[in-house]
Amino acid sequence: MSENEDIKTETAEDTRPEETPETVETAETAETAEETVTEAAAETQEAAADPIKTEMPAAGNSEKKKFNSKKLRHGSLAVVFTVMFIAAVVLVNVILNLVLDRFSLEVDLSTGAMFTLGDETKDYIAGVDDNVNFYVTADRETLENAGTFYKQVVEFIERMAAVNPKFGVKYVNLLTDPDFSAKYTETLRTYQVIVESGKTGRYRILDINGFMKYTLNDGNDYTYEQISMYTSMGMDMSQYITKTASYAEEQLVSAIMSVSRENPTVVTFLTGYGETDSSALEKILTDNAYITNTVEIERVDAIPEDTDILVMNGPTKDYSLDSITKVDEWLSNGGKYGRDLIYLATPDVAETPNLDEYLKEWGLEIGKGYILQNDTNYTRAYMGMIGVLQDLEPVSDTEYYTNMKKAQGSALIGFYVRPVVPLWTEEGNMKNTTIARAYGENCILYPFDADENWDPNASEKQGYDVIVEASKVQFEGGTEPVYSKIIAVGSDLLFSENFTTASNYSNGEMALALFDTNSETVVQNIRVVEKTFTAETYEITSAQQLWIGLVFAVFIPIIVIVAGIVIWAKRRRL
Repeated sequence: MSENEDIKTETAEDTRPEETPETVETAETAETAEETVTEAAAETQEAAADPIKTEMPAAGNSEKKKFNSKKLRHGSLAVVFTVMFIAAVVLVNVILNLVLDRFSLEVDLSTGAMFTLGDETKDYIAGVDDNVNFYVTADRETLENAGTFYKQVVEFIERMAAVNPKFGVKYVNLLTDPDFSAKYTETLRTYQVIVESGKTGRYRILDINGFMKYTLNDGNDYTYEQISMYTSMGMDMSQYITKTASYAEEQLVSAIMSVSRENPTVVTFLTGYGETDSSALEKILTDNAYITNTVEIERVDAIPEDTDILVMNGPTKDYSLDSITKVDEWLSNGGKYGRDLIYLATPDVAETPNLDEYLKEWGLEIGKGYILQNDTNYTRAYMGMIGVLQDLEPVSDTEYYTNMKKAQGSALIGFYVRPVVPLWTEEGNMKNTTIARAYGENCILYPFDADENWDPNASEKQGYDVIVEASKVQFEGGTEPVYSKIIAVGSDLLFSENFTTASNYSNGEMALALFDTNSETVVQNIRVVEKTFTAETYEITSAQQLWIGLVFAVFIPIIVIVAGIVIWAKRRRL
């Protein structure tokens, strides 16, 4: 080395700044950074050479990257969705079970919708402000398995309870719960429905078999008891039955009305003078929410004050003057009027001078014989007696006809009917109004005292009235008319069971109209369509019901759960 080079080197070394601790630390830091950059570059080259190593996270970020991995995010989301779906299925099942317990969501696929309540019935039931209870004296399962008719009764009762939350249903076993019968005066039997009001305390006991009605090929309707009686006599009634129908809905609605009405119309039937059995007429009234009772008039001091309408049903003996006085005092009501008597004459030969005289005071006279109809268009054959069974003509311009709701094609039938003769049209404060008459002017009277020499051709032909209203009026407060009335009917046979239950006769409708027109609390009119069982129905067996329940309550939820688990497992591997 030359002398000049040595001098340069020495000079350079001498000109460097003096090292301090900070200077040394800065230098070391720079060297460390340089080494780090060099190592990173080396790792990058190594990673490029070996791609597998790129998947390995750095030691410092490994835990954070685990939680941010795509696999974990997708798997967690699948678990959340699966849990939410299962929870939703369980919740829907719980809600549906609660709804099914409270409401009936069944679909009626039967012909004629035999298990479906009418719209008018549902509207009425929904508006009843009363805690009405149905007590059924049979097991529910027993009724459902007893046949379509009994199953219908179960369906109707439970659907009514579903419409109104104040209604309740209880099935009672009389053998295991003998105390239940103690609160009722009547003897209870199985296959009955007791409809009881929590507000009024009244109740009605209905026989389920009484809901059934059979129409025979003679056109008349017969009850279950009648068909059973004929069957017990060895008759094969199946060959005569043309239609089997149910009146369960109508009977149940009627019972609800009669027990829940706070001021029902009370009808009292007088007895003690050989009256005709009034069970058919009473049934019509109780079926339409009237309250009925009987009073032996000779054994009471006065007719009960709560009586709204009084009935004399075909007395065959003459009333005593004392009994007639009781009737007259009740009708006059202390001069306030507002009461009504329905008098049904007996077709039997009977001498009743006291009754006859009292009716004449009201302008009425009952003829002493039967009306015979000579016009063959209005007669029906009966045991060779021409004209005793005949069509009668309701007078159309009266309120009775309006309330009658006469079915199209049905006829009001007269059988051994006596004429009711109005003695005047108006007399002072009294007035007579014809409600029904025999057709035409071609009728004759067959007198009670006729003998073998009686000649019908020699008899006078004329028209006859058969139902007449006699009324007395007074004006309450000088403005409002208040009436007391006697409605005289030419024969109690008009409202006997054979005529009131026949679907092709309108005698039952006329009987009810006589009371409805004179009742201040006429029941709400509800049109109930009879349910016929002659049509084919679509039912499912108990085994089918079990399988349907298993499919929707067990199999489908299991399939959904398994599907959720499988989807979760597959998405977990993503």
